[in-house]
Amino acid sequence: MMIVDLVDEIDFKERLIALGAPVTLEQDLMDVQEAVLAWIKEYPEQTPFVKDLCAAMQSDDITVLPEVSNVMASFA
Repeated sequence: MMIVDLVDEIDFKERLIALGAPVTLEQDLMDVQEAVLAWIKEYPEQTPFVKDLCAAMQSDDITVLPEVSNVMASFA
């Protein structure tokens, strides 16, 4: 039996919320993307934390859903 670590939309939002990003679980991914981009524009010191989070979620042993991966790519 193979167990895969999967990052879905909810996991992604929860991790961003834990960073202090101004997002909610109810937002769709496009709204999350806009909110995080505005947040890091206003608070550029948060950028490394967002990038580190995205890098950690994209490691070789974690599967990220494509729609989540697309949003993460916009933070690069």
